[in-house]
Amino acid sequence: MLTHPNIDIVRGENQEYSKRYIQNAIESALSLGDFQWEVNSECTPRTINTKAINRIQRLIHFEASAVCLVDDKTSDMSLSVFTPDDAKESIEDQLEFLIENGFVAWAMRERRGITVFSKDGSRQLFLHVMATCSQIRGLFMGIFPSQLSRLPDASLEIVSIILRNAVNGIESLMHSTLLRQKKQDLEKALEEKTKQLIRYEKDLMQAQKSEAIAALAGGVAHQFNNAMTGLIGNIDLISMSDKKNVDVSPYIDRIHPIIERMSKLTRQLLAYAQGGTYMTQVISLESFFDEVLPAVKHILEKQIQLEVALTDASCTVEVDLIQMRMVILAIVNNAKEAIVENGIIRVVVRRVQWDQMPDCISSELKPGNYACIGIEDNGSGMDDNMVRRLFEPFFSTKFTGRGLSMAAVLGIVKRHCGWIAVSSMIGQGTQVEIYLPQISPQ
Repeated sequence: MLTHPNIDIVRGENQEYSKRYIQNAIESALSLGDFQWEVNSECTPRTINTKAINRIQRLIHFEASAVCLVDDKTSDMSLSVFTPDDAKESIEDQLEFLIENGFVAWAMRERRGITVFSKDGSRQLFLHVMATCSQIRGLFMGIFPSQLSRLPDASLEIVSIILRNAVNGIESLMHSTLLRQKKQDLEKALEEKTKQLIRYEKDLMQAQKSEAIAALAGGVAHQFNNAMTGLIGNIDLISMSDKKNVDVSPYIDRIHPIIERMSKLTRQLLAYAQGGTYMTQVISLESFFDEVLPAVKHILEKQIQLEVALTDASCTVEVDLIQMRMVILAIVNNAKEAIVENGIIRVVVRRVQWDQMPDCISSELKPGNYACIGIEDNGSGMDDNMVRRLFEPFFSTKFTGRGLSMAAVLGIVKRHCGWIAVSSMIGQGTQVEIYLPQISPQ
């Protein structure tokens, strides 16, 4: 059978037109289902749902349409977006009807588009679940206009593509938001760890410097003490041999206070270096403060009020009474000097169980139960830099040449297997806490 050449040309042109039409339709469907820009722009799920409804409306002019999302925590379904603006009440009414009669559950089982009657039976409703491969995230509902009761198959496929890509976009958006938050958390944690390492490095350098100074202080103190012993011996011999020498006696009497101050300096140096001779005894803090408080009251001016709360003072510790007395007096003296006019110094004793110990303190101590002596004042306070340098030898907030006492305090407390913590703020006073191991009474 012969075929006319023109017929073949027309048939070829029709096939090419058909292929081109199909390709354009596929590209149009894919473009309608592309939500990558919305995901990249870090929009909200509501934005994607709004875009999805607008794109569906370009294909099918529903009388009203809406997207409902499922809450991940409660599994409740709530209205996300809808159109037109005055259709919210009617959409919610239809949605309640669909849920109560099991149509929503049916649509979720089918995971495709289904058509059901409206509540009053006057309209057809189109339901399409919005689900990824992992879970159901929502539902699309469209109310057909009166002249349309179903979707053409091609339009149904395109609507499915739009909704499938919309829910994938929402899930991608949620994942990207989660990843972004995790990234920010990791960056913040890394920054904190870096700052912590820098602090540890500074603390290590400070500790190494303090150890070097302590070794030097201990060596100087021992040599100084040896020289002082010889000096005192010779002065005593002069004093005994020249008792009747009126010209010499006044000078010898002036030397003794100077020697006493030099001896005190030597003891402070040895305390800072954690050297010297310690004579410890087990004593309750109540008995300890019975002996120390009169000396504390003696150094305070009348305008400074002393408050004492020794509710847990029955706990016992093992201390050198002379050295610990020097610790309390040094801290109280610093508190007194920080108070400009009228003020309060408060002394508190409490027990601290090991599981209640702050981490920053427990890291410096051996496990066990401790007694805490707290000395607080409402004086001028110190900034962070002052607190950090407080235990450096000869550092002072007053003037150059003083300040060895707090360095000695640290040495004494550490020699007693304890720790001392200081917290302060400018204008809000200072709190010093001394932690000493509790000892069972013998």
